[in-house]
Amino acid sequence: MDPLSAIILGLVQALTEFLPVSSSGHLVLAHEVLDLSQQKGLAADAFAVAVHFGTLLSVMVVFWTDIKDLVFTTLKALNKPSSIPDALRHDPQLKLAAAIVIGCIPAGIIGLLFKSELESAFNSVRLVCTALIATGFILLLTRVFSGGSKTVSLGSGLVIGLAQAVAIIPGVSRSGSTIAVALFLGLEREHAARYSFLLSLPVIAGASVLKSLELLGQELPSTAWTSLGLGAAVAFIVGILALRMLMLVVRRGAFAHFGWYCLALGGTGLFLL
Repeated sequence: MDPLSAIILGLVQALTEFLPVSSSGHLVLAHEVLDLSQQKGLAADAFAVAVHFGTLLSVMVVFWTDIKDLVFTTLKALNKPSSIPDALRHDPQLKLAAAIVIGCIPAGIIGLLFKSELESAFNSVRLVCTALIATGFILLLTRVFSGGSKTVSLGSGLVIGLAQAVAIIPGVSRSGSTIAVALFLGLEREHAARYSFLLSLPVIAGASVLKSLELLGQELPSTAWTSLGLGAAVAFIVGILALRMLMLVVRRGAFAHFGWYCLALGGTGLFLL
Protein backbone atom coordinates (compact mmCIF):
# COMPACT_ATOMS: atom_id res chain seq x y z
CA MET A 1 0.00 0.00 0.00
CA ASP A 2 1.39 3.40 -0.96
CA PRO A 3 1.63 6.21 1.65
CA LEU A 4 -1.20 8.27 0.11
CA SER A 5 -3.61 5.32 0.28
CA ALA A 6 -2.55 4.70 3.89
CA ILE A 7 -3.31 8.32 4.81
CA ILE A 8 -6.69 8.21 3.04
CA LEU A 9 -7.70 4.94 4.71
CA GLY A 10 -6.52 6.19 8.12
CA LEU A 11 -8.64 9.31 7.60
CA VAL A 12 -11.65 7.26 6.53
CA GLN A 13 -11.25 4.90 9.51
CA ALA A 14 -11.04 7.72 12.05
CA LEU A 15 -13.93 9.79 10.71
CA THR A 16 -16.27 6.87 10.20
CA GLU A 17 -15.36 4.91 13.35
CA PHE A 18 -16.95 7.61 15.48
CA LEU A 19 -19.36 9.40 13.18
CA PRO A 20 -22.48 7.21 12.84
CA VAL A 21 -21.83 6.18 9.23
CA SER A 22 -20.04 2.78 9.56
CA SER A 23 -16.25 2.61 9.41
CA SER A 24 -16.26 -0.96 8.09
CA GLY A 25 -18.65 -0.04 5.30
CA HIS A 26 -16.59 2.98 4.28
CA LEU A 27 -13.36 0.98 4.31
CA VAL A 28 -14.89 -1.66 2.03
CA LEU A 29 -16.09 1.05 -0.38
CA ALA A 30 -12.77 2.94 -0.14
CA HIS A 31 -10.85 -0.23 -1.02
CA GLU A 32 -13.16 -0.68 -4.01
CA VAL A 33 -12.76 2.94 -5.20
CA LEU A 34 -8.98 2.98 -4.63
CA ASP A 35 -8.70 -0.41 -6.37
CA LEU A 36 -7.24 -2.01 -3.23
CA SER A 37 -9.87 -4.76 -2.97
CA GLN A 38 -7.35 -7.39 -4.07
CA GLN A 39 -4.75 -6.33 -1.50
CA LYS A 40 -5.34 -8.86 1.26
CA GLY A 41 -3.19 -10.96 3.52
CA LEU A 42 -0.61 -10.08 6.14
CA ALA A 43 0.01 -6.43 5.21
CA ALA A 44 -3.71 -5.63 4.90
CA ASP A 45 -4.50 -7.31 8.24
CA ALA A 46 -1.63 -5.51 9.95
CA PHE A 47 -2.85 -2.19 8.55
CA ALA A 48 -6.36 -2.85 9.91
CA VAL A 49 -4.88 -3.49 13.37
CA ALA A 50 -2.78 -0.32 13.15
CA VAL A 51 -5.67 2.02 12.31
CA HIS A 52 -7.90 0.42 14.96
CA PHE A 53 -5.10 0.94 17.48
CA GLY A 54 -5.00 4.60 16.46
CA THR A 55 -8.74 5.06 17.01
CA LEU A 56 -8.54 3.14 20.30
CA LEU A 57 -5.97 5.64 21.58
CA SER A 58 -8.15 8.55 20.49
CA VAL A 59 -11.08 7.25 22.58
CA MET A 60 -8.75 6.88 25.56
CA VAL A 61 -7.53 10.47 25.19
CA VAL A 62 -11.00 12.03 24.87
CA PHE A 63 -12.59 9.95 27.65
CA TRP A 64 -9.54 9.58 29.88
CA THR A 65 -11.24 11.08 32.95
CA ASP A 66 -14.20 8.72 32.59
CA ILE A 67 -11.93 5.71 32.06
CA LYS A 68 -9.80 6.59 35.07
CA ASP A 69 -12.88 6.99 37.30
CA LEU A 70 -14.40 3.72 36.07
CA VAL A 71 -11.19 1.77 36.69
CA PHE A 72 -10.75 3.29 40.16
CA THR A 73 -14.39 2.60 41.11
CA THR A 74 -14.22 -0.99 39.85
CA LEU A 75 -10.97 -1.77 41.67
CA LYS A 76 -12.37 -0.26 44.86
CA ALA A 77 -15.49 -2.45 44.59
CA LEU A 78 -13.47 -5.59 43.82
CA ASN A 79 -11.45 -4.94 46.97
CA LYS A 80 -14.69 -5.49 48.94
CA PRO A 81 -16.70 -8.08 46.96
CA SER A 82 -19.42 -8.30 49.60
CA SER A 83 -20.31 -4.64 49.03
CA ILE A 84 -20.76 -4.96 45.25
CA PRO A 85 -24.55 -5.72 45.20
CA ASP A 86 -25.29 -2.66 47.34
CA ALA A 87 -22.82 -0.50 45.41
CA LEU A 88 -24.46 -1.45 42.11
CA ARG A 89 -27.71 0.03 43.42
CA HIS A 90 -26.23 3.29 44.67
CA ASP A 91 -23.01 4.00 42.75
CA PRO A 92 -23.68 5.25 39.17
CA GLN A 93 -20.04 4.76 38.16
CA LEU A 94 -19.97 1.11 39.23
CA LYS A 95 -23.31 0.51 37.51
CA LEU A 96 -21.86 2.07 34.34
CA ALA A 97 -18.77 -0.16 34.56
CA ALA A 98 -20.97 -3.25 34.98
CA ALA A 99 -23.17 -2.17 32.06
CA ILE A 100 -20.07 -1.85 29.87
CA VAL A 101 -18.91 -5.36 30.79
CA ILE A 102 -22.36 -6.83 30.12
CA GLY A 103 -22.73 -4.83 26.91
CA CYS A 104 -19.51 -6.28 25.49
CA ILE A 105 -20.61 -9.91 25.88
CA PRO A 106 -22.87 -10.17 22.78
CA ALA A 107 -20.24 -8.77 20.39
CA GLY A 108 -17.59 -11.06 21.87
CA ILE A 109 -19.74 -14.17 21.44
CA ILE A 110 -20.90 -13.34 17.90
CA GLY A 111 -17.43 -12.25 16.83
CA LEU A 112 -15.91 -15.55 17.94
CA LEU A 113 -18.70 -17.86 16.74
CA PHE A 114 -19.18 -16.32 13.31
CA LYS A 115 -15.65 -15.08 12.58
CA SER A 116 -15.31 -16.60 9.10
CA GLU A 117 -18.83 -15.60 8.01
CA LEU A 118 -18.25 -12.02 9.13
CA GLU A 119 -14.90 -11.84 7.35
CA SER A 120 -16.51 -13.04 4.11
CA ALA A 121 -19.17 -10.33 4.47
CA PHE A 122 -16.45 -7.74 3.83
CA ASN A 123 -16.25 -9.02 0.25
CA SER A 124 -19.86 -8.06 -0.53
CA VAL A 125 -20.23 -4.44 -1.63
CA ARG A 126 -23.98 -5.00 -2.11
CA LEU A 127 -24.37 -6.15 1.51
CA VAL A 128 -22.43 -3.12 2.74
CA CYS A 129 -24.60 -0.70 0.75
CA THR A 130 -27.81 -2.37 1.94
CA ALA A 131 -26.60 -2.18 5.55
CA LEU A 132 -25.76 1.52 5.10
CA ILE A 133 -29.32 2.17 3.94
CA ALA A 134 -30.65 0.33 7.01
CA THR A 135 -28.35 2.43 9.20
CA GLY A 136 -29.73 5.57 7.57
CA PHE A 137 -33.31 4.69 8.48
CA ILE A 138 -32.30 3.85 12.06
CA LEU A 139 -30.58 7.22 12.46
CA LEU A 140 -33.58 9.11 11.06
CA LEU A 141 -35.82 7.42 13.63
CA THR A 142 -33.80 9.00 16.46
CA ARG A 143 -35.41 12.37 15.70
CA VAL A 144 -38.49 11.35 17.68
CA PHE A 145 -36.54 10.21 20.76
CA SER A 146 -34.94 12.80 23.06
CA GLY A 147 -34.24 10.63 26.11
CA GLY A 148 -33.83 11.90 29.65
CA SER A 149 -32.18 9.29 31.87
CA LYS A 150 -28.52 9.74 32.81
CA THR A 151 -28.02 6.19 34.11
CA VAL A 152 -27.53 3.03 32.05
CA SER A 153 -29.24 0.06 33.69
CA LEU A 154 -27.74 -3.41 33.35
CA GLY A 155 -30.66 -4.49 31.18
CA SER A 156 -30.26 -1.47 28.91
CA GLY A 157 -26.54 -2.16 28.71
CA LEU A 158 -27.25 -5.67 27.42
CA VAL A 159 -29.74 -4.43 24.79
CA ILE A 160 -27.30 -1.76 23.60
CA GLY A 161 -24.63 -4.46 23.54
CA LEU A 162 -26.82 -6.52 21.21
CA ALA A 163 -26.97 -3.51 18.88
CA GLN A 164 -23.18 -3.35 18.99
CA ALA A 165 -23.03 -7.04 18.07
CA VAL A 166 -25.27 -6.49 15.04
CA ALA A 167 -22.96 -3.66 13.99
CA ILE A 168 -20.19 -6.20 13.35
CA ILE A 169 -21.89 -6.55 9.95
CA PRO A 170 -20.02 -4.17 7.60
CA GLY A 171 -22.19 -1.19 6.71
CA VAL A 172 -24.05 -1.12 10.04
CA SER A 173 -22.67 1.76 12.11
CA ARG A 174 -21.51 0.72 15.59
CA SER A 175 -21.81 4.19 17.08
CA GLY A 176 -25.01 4.89 15.15
CA SER A 177 -26.81 1.72 16.22
CA THR A 178 -25.69 1.83 19.86
CA ILE A 179 -26.51 5.53 20.34
CA ALA A 180 -29.84 5.07 18.54
CA VAL A 181 -30.85 2.11 20.74
CA ALA A 182 -29.72 4.01 23.85
CA LEU A 183 -31.98 6.91 22.83
CA PHE A 184 -34.87 4.50 22.14
CA LEU A 185 -34.38 3.15 25.69
CA GLY A 186 -34.68 6.66 27.15
CA LEU A 187 -31.04 7.60 27.76
CA GLU A 188 -30.16 11.29 27.51
CA ARG A 189 -28.31 12.20 24.28
CA GLU A 190 -24.86 13.02 25.64
CA HIS A 191 -24.88 10.07 28.04
CA ALA A 192 -25.96 7.77 25.22
CA ALA A 193 -22.95 8.84 23.15
CA ARG A 194 -20.61 8.61 26.14
CA TYR A 195 -21.75 5.06 26.92
CA SER A 196 -21.45 4.07 23.25
CA PHE A 197 -17.81 5.09 23.02
CA LEU A 198 -16.82 3.65 26.39
CA LEU A 199 -18.51 0.42 25.28
CA SER A 200 -16.37 0.40 22.15
CA LEU A 201 -13.07 0.31 24.06
CA PRO A 202 -13.04 -3.36 25.18
CA VAL A 203 -14.39 -4.52 21.81
CA ILE A 204 -11.85 -2.61 19.70
CA ALA A 205 -9.04 -3.59 22.08
CA GLY A 206 -10.09 -7.25 22.17
CA ALA A 207 -10.45 -7.53 18.39
CA SER A 208 -7.08 -5.82 17.85
CA VAL A 209 -5.31 -8.09 20.34
CA LEU A 210 -6.80 -11.26 18.81
CA LYS A 211 -5.82 -10.16 15.31
CA SER A 212 -2.33 -9.21 16.51
CA LEU A 213 -1.89 -12.67 18.03
CA GLU A 214 -2.82 -14.22 14.68
CA LEU A 215 -0.13 -12.11 12.99
CA LEU A 216 2.51 -12.76 15.65
CA GLY A 217 5.70 -14.29 14.29
CA GLN A 218 4.95 -13.38 10.68
CA GLU A 219 7.38 -11.02 8.99
CA LEU A 220 6.01 -7.88 7.39
CA PRO A 221 7.63 -6.41 4.27
CA SER A 222 9.89 -3.52 5.26
CA THR A 223 7.90 -1.17 3.04
CA ALA A 224 4.70 -1.88 5.00
CA TRP A 225 5.86 -0.20 8.22
CA THR A 226 5.62 3.30 6.76
CA SER A 227 2.00 2.70 5.78
CA LEU A 228 1.19 1.25 9.21
CA GLY A 229 2.67 4.25 11.00
CA LEU A 230 0.96 6.79 8.75
CA GLY A 231 -2.41 5.05 9.01
CA ALA A 232 -2.25 4.76 12.80
CA ALA A 233 -1.10 8.38 13.27
CA VAL A 234 -3.81 9.80 11.01
CA ALA A 235 -6.47 7.60 12.66
CA PHE A 236 -5.36 8.82 16.12
CA ILE A 237 -5.30 12.56 15.35
CA VAL A 238 -8.43 12.66 13.20
CA GLY A 239 -10.19 10.30 15.63
CA ILE A 240 -9.85 12.84 18.46
CA LEU A 241 -11.32 15.57 16.24
CA ALA A 242 -14.15 13.30 15.03
CA LEU A 243 -15.07 12.28 18.58
CA ARG A 244 -15.25 15.87 19.80
CA MET A 245 -17.24 16.87 16.74
CA LEU A 246 -19.77 14.09 17.24
CA MET A 247 -20.25 14.93 20.92
CA LEU A 248 -21.03 18.51 19.83
CA VAL A 249 -23.47 17.26 17.17
CA VAL A 250 -25.20 15.01 19.72
CA ARG A 251 -25.57 17.86 22.23
CA ARG A 252 -27.22 20.00 19.54
CA GLY A 253 -29.67 17.23 18.64
CA ALA A 254 -28.44 16.94 15.05
CA PHE A 255 -27.49 13.26 15.27
CA ALA A 256 -30.25 12.12 12.89
CA HIS A 257 -28.87 14.20 10.00
CA PHE A 258 -26.23 11.53 9.36
CA GLY A 259 -29.08 9.25 8.30
CA TRP A 260 -29.50 11.14 5.01
CA TYR A 261 -25.81 10.67 4.26
CA CYS A 262 -26.02 6.90 4.88
CA LEU A 263 -29.08 6.60 2.64
CA ALA A 264 -27.37 8.57 -0.13
CA LEU A 265 -24.09 6.64 0.10
CA GLY A 266 -25.77 3.23 0.27
CA GLY A 267 -28.08 4.02 -2.63
CA THR A 268 -25.25 5.43 -4.76
CA GLY A 269 -23.08 2.40 -4.01
CA LEU A 270 -25.84 -0.01 -5.05
CA PHE A 271 -26.27 1.89 -8.31
CA LEU A 272 -22.60 2.41 -9.25
CA LEU A 273 -20.55 -0.45 -7.76
